[in-house]
Amino acid sequence: TRQLERAEYFLMLRPKDRKTAILKLSIAVPDYFNSKITPDDLALCRMELGGMLSRSRCKEKLPAVFEVNEKQTAIEVFPDTPIPTGGTYAVVMNIFNPNRGGMFQFNALAQAPGDVPVAGYLGSWLIDID
Repeated sequence: TRQLERAEYFLMLRPKDRKTAILKLSIAVPDYFNSKITPDDLALCRMELGGMLSRSRCKEKLPAVFEVNEKQTAIEVFPDTPIPTGGTYAVVMNIFNPNRGGMFQFNALAQAPGDVPVAGYLGSWLIDID
C-alpha cells in the first residue's frame, strides 16, 4: 500500500466473471504506473480464496508464457492449456510499488478458443497506493 515497498498483487479471475475458457489474457497497465514489471515477476496460479480468517493463496502454479511490452503498458499471458471456466485463477505479480501514489486501473481482455480470435473485455482491477 506504500510507495516503493515490495508488493504482491493478485489479479483474480473468478468463475462468475468468465463464461468461456481463456486462451490468451491481455492486461492493460496504466502508463503512469512507473514500476518495473518483468516476465520473471509474473505467475499464473490456481487460487484458494481467503476470507476474514485466512489469506488468498496460490494452490498451484500453471505453466504460461508472459510477455511485457517495452513501454510497460501491456502484459500478455499465454497459458499452456486454456484456463477453464470453473475455479478461481489469478495473475500474481511480485514487484515494487511505484514511487508515485495514486489509484491505478488495470483492465483485462480475454481471448476465448474458437474460429474467430477476438478479445472481449473481462474486467478491471483497481490498485490504490498511498
